[in-house]
Amino acid sequence: MPAAIANASTSHRSHRAQRWRAGIRRRVPRIRWPLGSGTQLLRPICTLDPVTSNPAGSTPAREPQPGTQVLSDDDRRKLLERIEPLAAAFTDAGHRFFLVGGLVRDALLGHGLTGDIDVTTDAVPDQIAELAASWADTVWDQGKRFGTIGARRGSTTVEITTHRAESYDSGSRKPHVRFSDDVATDLSRRDFTVNAMAIELPDWSLLDPFDGLTDLADGVLRTPSPPEGLFADDPLRMLRAARFSAQLSLLATPELVAAVRSSRPRLAIVSRERIEAELTKLLELPQPSAGVRFLDDTGLLADLLPPWRHADAALPAAALDDVAHLGDRVALRWAILLGPVCDEDAATRCLSALRCDNATRKKAAAILRATRALETAATRAATDDTARRTTARQLIANHEPELDAAAASLTAWGQAVHGPFVAELAEVRATEGDRLRHLPIDGRRVMEVLGTSGPAIGEALAWLRAQQIEHGPLDADEACQLLTAWNQGREH
Repeated sequence: MPAAIANASTSHRSHRAQRWRAGIRRRVPRIRWPLGSGTQLLRPICTLDPVTSNPAGSTPAREPQPGTQVLSDDDRRKLLERIEPLAAAFTDAGHRFFLVGGLVRDALLGHGLTGDIDVTTDAVPDQIAELAASWADTVWDQGKRFGTIGARRGSTTVEITTHRAESYDSGSRKPHVRFSDDVATDLSRRDFTVNAMAIELPDWSLLDPFDGLTDLADGVLRTPSPPEGLFADDPLRMLRAARFSAQLSLLATPELVAAVRSSRPRLAIVSRERIEAELTKLLELPQPSAGVRFLDDTGLLADLLPPWRHADAALPAAALDDVAHLGDRVALRWAILLGPVCDEDAATRCLSALRCDNATRKKAAAILRATRALETAATRAATDDTARRTTARQLIANHEPELDAAAASLTAWGQAVHGPFVAELAEVRATEGDRLRHLPIDGRRVMEVLGTSGPAIGEALAWLRAQQIEHGPLDADEACQLLTAWNQGREH
């Protein structure tokens, strides 16, 4: 996992890091604003090269080798094309201008300067609004009481926040905001060291007062200040710890894990909507299993999903990583998580309590219904060879859109379906497929054939569906002929 650095942090974990960073500081000249055009070299941000992420602690991080640029001049110039006049407005007015948050972290990981642009500064909100107005098409101040001003120019959106030093009441997560002129104080209140780094413009120097870069290199998830206080301030950070452990392959320190376990009751003050949003972000990741294990190990999973509190079932965490290629991955992962400990009704109640959206709840319930149906169908087919094809048709007619997810769920629970029925099901899906899910004629056509209306129409449609399950898909002419014969038989 590559990472990059420009100057020394205020605290260092080793003399080796001190010497290395000091060497970079001596070798790299500063440049002044503005940065000029294409021929001028930007101050390089160098990498720990190579860097490994070792969440299991299997091998140590390698010797830092400065000199390889992760952020290319082209990447940085593209960012400056978007915000250089804004940053210049702040520095010309005597204020500092720091890029912070995920943009910095991901840039140091070699992902380029992507994502939202978050900025912190020593300017107060009224000053921010005035300076931003000279650059932006639109400025908004809904977050002004928390020190945040939003600004947009074209397609570029920036959130600029005054350095903060805030405190919280024990019964609320709404902060009492105090502004600060010290960026280190602001960084100390952020959730994790890997997010507590800032790049100052215009000289592209990295501020890393809590050694977040080393934590990225070592695969460590750690807080910049005592975790109990940070989790008391904003309990949602406990769920963010789960997400970052999976997203960045970071292993939480024992102190962080212990703080989560002791701080769990504090999560009750957080709205269900915010909790659901954070859990969805976790389940959207390509490989969320490490985060789900973190939730389980700390007790948060049982708090959020009550059916797991006294369950004997094994948590199918690893299987969550295997279904990233399937559609509706969040709904499928909810079904995989809840299926071992509850039925579809209880699962729906759990997701409703978490304020999951209606589409996700319905899809997860449909997957669980299809999973139970697949399990039952496989058992039936195993005991009655003659019923394999009709059983397969019935399953396709009722559950085709969820069958792949159902098979993945059974595999996740250690109950994968094997044998002749799997081959039969695959063949019927390939040759008859969607035609089994729909009749070739509708109720209006049935009324024309039968010359009647009322309950007989529903009875006729149900009979036609049964014929398709028994004999295979029908076309419109075949369906009409069968209905005529069926109706004549009823009349006699």
